[in-house]
Amino acid sequence: MKLTYSVLFILGLSFQVSLAQPANITSLEFKLGKWKWQTKGLLRPGDPKMYVGEGESNVFYINDSSAILDDHHILWEDGTDYKAITYRTFDQSNNKFMVVWAQANSNQTTKISGEWKNDQFVETENGKDNYGNWTNVLRIYDITDDSHKAQLIRTYASGYQLTLLEYEATRTND
Repeated sequence: MKLTYSVLFILGLSFQVSLAQPANITSLEFKLGKWKWQTKGLLRPGDPKMYVGEGESNVFYINDSSAILDDHHILWEDGTDYKAITYRTFDQSNNKFMVVWAQANSNQTTKISGEWKNDQFVETENGKDNYGNWTNVLRIYDITDDSHKAQLIRTYASGYQLTLLEYEATRTND
C-alpha cells in the first residue's frame, strides 16, 4: 500500500512538473541546426512597405551547452543584408529565458524576456519611440522537427498594433 501511494505521489509530481516552465535550455533544442527563412517585414521607421526577404540561420550550443546562439541574416528584396545574432539561455533567478538580440548592422542590442506559453515560445520587450510606449511580442509557433513560424508584433499603449516581422523557417540538410 505504501509503495502504491509513493508511486502515485511521484507520478503526480512528475505531471505537475511537466506543466511548469521548462527549467533549462534543452526545451529550445528544436531551434538547433541550419534553417532557411522566408520572411516579410518592415525595414525602416515610417516606411509602411512590408518587404520580402530570404534568410539563413545557424543555431548551435555555446557556453558549455547552457545557451544557444542563433547566427542569422536576411537578404531583403531592396538589397539590404540584415545580420544579427540571438543569444538564449535560462535565467534561474526569474525562472524565464534571457534573450539578447544583437544586430550587426546597427548599434542596437536588446535584452528580452522569453517563456513558454502553451506550445509557443514567446519573447517580450518593452520600449518607447516617437509614437509612445510599446510592447514587442515575438511568438515562435507551429513548431515541428523540420519547421517553425514566427511573428513579431509591436503594440502601442494606445492599442495600435504593427506587424514588424514574420518568417517561416525550414530545416536544411547542410
